[in-house]
Amino acid sequence: MKLTATTRWRVAAVFFSKMEQELAQAERIAKGDKTAFRELFEKYNSSVLNLCYAIVRNQFDAEDLTQEVFVEVFCSIGSYKGKSKLSTWIYRIAINKSLNFVKKQKVRRIFLGKEKQNEQNNSIAETDWDLREQQYKEYLDKALSRLPAKQRTAFVLYMYEQLPQKEIANIMNCSLASVEVSIHRAKKNMENHIRTFDKDFLGWEK
Repeated sequence: MKLTATTRWRVAAVFFSKMEQELAQAERIAKGDKTAFRELFEKYNSSVLNLCYAIVRNQFDAEDLTQEVFVEVFCSIGSYKGKSKLSTWIYRIAINKSLNFVKKQKVRRIFLGKEKQNEQNNSIAETDWDLREQQYKEYLDKALSRLPAKQRTAFVLYMYEQLPQKEIANIMNCSLASVEVSIHRAKKNMENHIRTFDKDFLGWEK
């Protein structure tokens, strides 16, 4: 169904109104408005933390990176010109910092001559169902950590943050087709890693 000219105008008006609000908020933060920055932090902190964790796979490192992200947001928000959504701009910073962190960690492990293994000892569950559920979560976490960085980033933004693929493309600075391929391959790789579990848990369409 085609949108009428009036509907298209209203949609555009809402979009540009939101962009103007984000620009105004950015300008307030650039001028040192702590309240505006606190509002921004409270709105995006959880999403940025989840995104950082999805890439680095360590809670403490993710928390540190999240702090670094918002420090950079505060210091460089004057460069935000409203060419993309404010969330897109923030997510790009989070992705770049997280990927750079992962690269440095890999170099460090090579330099030290050993691969760090992130295996955690888990407490024994009280019931078989609890144990099965715990094992499933561990497999899921391990499967996610084994995805290539690009697939993992696209997958988390799409499945966990539930962002549109077009916005993910803007965040990752790549084509829409590339995002679609990354998400498709990520789903397939996840299924391959945890196929020993009942696929009804996944709830993904083939």
